Amino acid sequence: MAMMRYRNDPVRLFGRRLLLLVLLGLVVVVIGGVWNAYQKEQESKALRTRAEVQLSDLSERQTQLMSDVASLETDRGREEVLREQYALAARGEGLIVIVEPQPEQPHATSTFMDKLKKAFTWW
Repeated sequence: MAMMRYRNDPVRLFGRRLLLLVLLGLVVVVIGGVWNAYQKEQESKALRTRAEVQLSDLSERQTQLMSDVASLETDRGREEVLREQYALAARGEGLIVIVEPQPEQPHATSTFMDKLKKAFTWW
């Protein structure tokens, strides 16, 4: 009987309930911290993926720029860039030959009178 009174003591019951509330609050705080850590981990994963994509883009761009610089160091490369920039020739065209247009000659339509004039030049 004394044991029953000890178990049902209002102070002891209040202490147990208070302890349960404190433990529940501690669990809520821990779960909140874990949730925040999870969100930060997801955000950092997304940022890392974005940074890796930017790094690969920059690496490709650096490779392209290095090849462009190497091309510009040669006479042929400079000439090609100038041709593209000033629209002088198409890409890959090696030689431009400018042909002067031929002066137009009158058509040789001979009439009867022209033949007579040729035949009788002295007249």
